[in-house]
Amino acid sequence: MKILKYTLLTTLILTATACNKMLDTNPTDFITPAAYYKTPYQLQNALIGVYATMGNIGAFGNNYLYNFNTNSDESYGRATEDTPSFLFGAENVNVSNFWQQMYAGIGNANLLLASIDGVTATQSQKDVIRGETLFLRSYFYFMLVSNYGDVPLVIDPTGSITDVNIARAPMKQVYLQIINDLTSAETLLKTQTITSLGYSGKANHTAVMGLLARVNLYMAGFPLYDVSRYPEVISWCQKIIDTKEHALNPDYKQVFINYAQDKYDIKENLFEIEFEGLVSGKNLGTTYTGRYCGIRCVDETKGFSAGYLNATKKLYDAYELNTLNTASPNKTSFDIRRDWNCANYTWSETTTATYTPVTNTWIMNSGKWRREYETTATKDKNYTNENYAVIRYSDILLMMAEAENELNGPTKAYPFVNQVRQRGYGILYGNVVRNIAITNAGSGYTTAPTVNIVGGGGSGATATATVAAGKITSISIINPGTLTVAGPYYTSAPTITFTATAGTGAAATATISKSTDADLSATQTASKESLRQAIKDERLRELCFEAFRRNDLIRWGNYVGDIKDFLAYASANGGTATVITTPATRLSSRNIYFPIPIHEMSLNKALVQNPGY
Repeated sequence: MKILKYTLLTTLILTATACNKMLDTNPTDFITPAAYYKTPYQLQNALIGVYATMGNIGAFGNNYLYNFNTNSDESYGRATEDTPSFLFGAENVNVSNFWQQMYAGIGNANLLLASIDGVTATQSQKDVIRGETLFLRSYFYFMLVSNYGDVPLVIDPTGSITDVNIARAPMKQVYLQIINDLTSAETLLKTQTITSLGYSGKANHTAVMGLLARVNLYMAGFPLYDVSRYPEVISWCQKIIDTKEHALNPDYKQVFINYAQDKYDIKENLFEIEFEGLVSGKNLGTTYTGRYCGIRCVDETKGFSAGYLNATKKLYDAYELNTLNTASPNKTSFDIRRDWNCANYTWSETTTATYTPVTNTWIMNSGKWRREYETTATKDKNYTNENYAVIRYSDILLMMAEAENELNGPTKAYPFVNQVRQRGYGILYGNVVRNIAITNAGSGYTTAPTVNIVGGGGSGATATATVAAGKITSISIINPGTLTVAGPYYTSAPTITFTATAGTGAAATATISKSTDADLSATQTASKESLRQAIKDERLRELCFEAFRRNDLIRWGNYVGDIKDFLAYASANGGTATVITTPATRLSSRNIYFPIPIHEMSLNKALVQNPGY
């Protein structure tokens, strides 16, 4: 695992007890906060404890990313034993575990914040610890309020085990507390930049600004509809852009390969959750990134994955088709993201992984996190070590575009979308091989020949040919070229030749891309309404399987309607019963928010349940 700049966590058990009034003795069977927090080292230990909450299986190791975000118009649970997002009730253990993990993190953060000033340390040390802790507490509260609605707001350490009846605070009050804390954290962490850290597993200045942008964007949508927040979104996104600390990785695929290979990309990722190494190297439960949300495989040398999450045909079809391509049944796409996110193969279910093509666009696994790229010898069925990015730079650009469009219209907004699309097409920094057209199918081919791509000023382009009845029937581009900042990129069309053991006569010509190939059309940028839809579609293509879609649909104000429309689409386009039947019979307005856990309702008599549960 990556080497973290954290001190290893010493587990703290801080027990609160009610003392008999007749006794006047010092407690000897537990450590009080005042007795423990004495040095900066101990503060750092406590801070790691706050971070550690995030990687737990009950939090982001699996629970939130998989159990709560399986069913939408982008994905569905492949296996019948999966728990679709529409089925759980207040008694569901995942609902309870996530709530408890978020409040455990908040409780640890509150205790740390109350103890910082009593420790002998430099002011800069205290400021950084306070800033990181405020960021983490804000994130925990953001996850609660955006998923459960009104929630109890507790910002001081709990001093009594009997005073547990705390009412739910109005959503707006919780959001304002989050913004207040993040604004303080932004000042406190000005010197803790991601560049100075060199890694993105720790709260930093641009991460705070990124979360501020996201929180304000959510406030601007359903149910608060506080449109005064759009200028705040623009302001924070612009500040991130102006730092020049971040940029899109030119290769979309490489973003996720880096996770598999434990490489930090501080240009692309503002903040990511570390799943291994926080507590004595122990893996905290990364069962989502690769293990559940991955390409099905039982061979642990290749990388075990249950492959429980499938892309939907709607997602697959959202990427621009290469209509010039002659492949059957699925034409290629100009957008590199499609065949990375929607895996067109599995590794079979045999002991030794066997590459098995998948052509049915309803049963393609999510391919975003691919365990075959992990560098360990054995990638077992219990855990993976691939991190999860909470904030990526592409999301900053799309949030900027959305807020700018809502406030001022398309003119200044759409270039931010185009930048994301250019990376998706591989042309952010130059031109690549766009298409290879067959000009002569040849004859006598018994196996697919090797496709040779030479010249044109670029390098790295690869393609495969398909043969039927002795003729080459299609050519599919696998890699359009070397995708790095420096390239080299293609300046002219390369020459295409074929190498075969049998067969002759085949010929083909290549065309290369233009810098405008990925740009939104004039129709898409013609009005605020058309660009709004284009941004929604782009978020689907770019951020699928990253646990944004459900909340995006909610904040856009038509979650139930959008999902019902998708279910009708699925029914008309070959979707399976897993996609259609169960969700269709259960989905209602109650599914906008999670239920308050029944366990919490039994303990906290001031809680009121969400409607419909």
